[in-house]
Amino acid sequence: MSSPAPVPFHTIRTHSSPLASLHFSASPPNSHLYAGDQDGWISVLDLKVRRVIAFWKGHEGGVLGLGEWQGGLISHGRDNVIHFYEPLKRPYIPIPTSSTPDPKSYQPSIKRSLPTNALNFCRFSLVAIPAHTVTSVDKKQKEAVMAVPSLVDSELVDIYHIPSLKRLHASINFSSKPPPQTPTNVDLPGTSRTGLIMSLHLFHPPPTSFCADGEERSLGLVIAYEDGRVELLSAPLSSLDTPYDAKMTASTSTSKGMSTNPWKLRWCGKGHNEAIMASAVDSLGRRGWSVSADHRLVRYEFDLVWQRKCKKDDENVMKPYATKQIGNSSIAVSADGKVVAVGGWDGKIRLFSAATSKPLGTLVSHRETVHALAFAHLAFSPSQPITLADNETSSAETETAITETTTEYPESTVDLEDGDDSDADDDVDSIPPRERWLASGGKDGKVALWGLMDFSATG
Repeated sequence: MSSPAPVPFHTIRTHSSPLASLHFSASPPNSHLYAGDQDGWISVLDLKVRRVIAFWKGHEGGVLGLGEWQGGLISHGRDNVIHFYEPLKRPYIPIPTSSTPDPKSYQPSIKRSLPTNALNFCRFSLVAIPAHTVTSVDKKQKEAVMAVPSLVDSELVDIYHIPSLKRLHASINFSSKPPPQTPTNVDLPGTSRTGLIMSLHLFHPPPTSFCADGEERSLGLVIAYEDGRVELLSAPLSSLDTPYDAKMTASTSTSKGMSTNPWKLRWCGKGHNEAIMASAVDSLGRRGWSVSADHRLVRYEFDLVWQRKCKKDDENVMKPYATKQIGNSSIAVSADGKVVAVGGWDGKIRLFSAATSKPLGTLVSHRETVHALAFAHLAFSPSQPITLADNETSSAETETAITETTTEYPESTVDLEDGDDSDADDDVDSIPPRERWLASGGKDGKVALWGLMDFSATG
């Protein structure tokens, strides 16, 4: 007898517009779920009581992405701005009862804002870096870097320092090389641009990556493009302390910056014939995945690149898998790097083995396209410090560089009630622990919470 089809254990219908972004809180892990829709509204769901506790108009355009830094929420909108919020304070804001809520009824305090280019619907990517990496900032501050599409060219990438919002590197994937004399249907890596940037992923590669180049510690970046191409780049962390602009140094160099591009193209390949709709990368950049309007789920074995087992254009890095669904719009990888979830235009969520692309199951709840997916974070022991070197399960969008041993969680984005925010309440109704939760958001405006089985035995 076949087992019954899985159903979400909780649904939220706060949003009247299609969902665009979902994010589980990281501090404490999975205490709240943030959701942003295509009309610019943002909600905060308390996962302990499963109740929406705040709801506001964050952007005039739709929400592109959500994240966290130093206890505050980050929201990226189609209105060409990224907001850095102060931690949300109690009393919580009740959700509006009207179907047309007043955008001015509540607005949490915004600490700073960064102008961006949202032409290509590409959200930011943020990763923590070790203290003192950039020497020109306050030594007491924790630091991170953020990648966004360039303000002047949607095909290029800029890198900003957080929290100073200083631009460190500009147009890092710019190439001044003229295209070679090749047939018009041939596009060689690194010789011409590849269309608008669709997604970005910053991460810290495995410690042994390209040690022969003198890169003791490096920063990795995956770029997915409009033409179906993916590029993998890396740069020494030490290079972040020196300004660089690829367009400026292409013809001349100055004493105020580097004359050579610290960002090296490690690999490039094209796995889709259509624009990449969504991509995901595990926490160390060992694997990546992408989906498009076609029926392919493409897996990228970046470990081959880091181990120097392939050339820059080696197609063996790509492992395409033909799904039965034409048209996919979202993708996410679990915090343990074992499961990949793909959201389709048909409203279904398909689960795959991250290592082999073997189908694991299908989740059905949404009536239309699944625009947003997010896996919960792995739980960690509060008695152990989380450092950039030993934490291999953190999201690229959350702050993880905590250097002091502490018995408390990092500063929370939202004030918690007195007492521990544990998973004890989840055991009562036979729901899997929060680190196995998956959130999905659809065109129908609904957010669904799923409790997944333990896939640790899958290949």
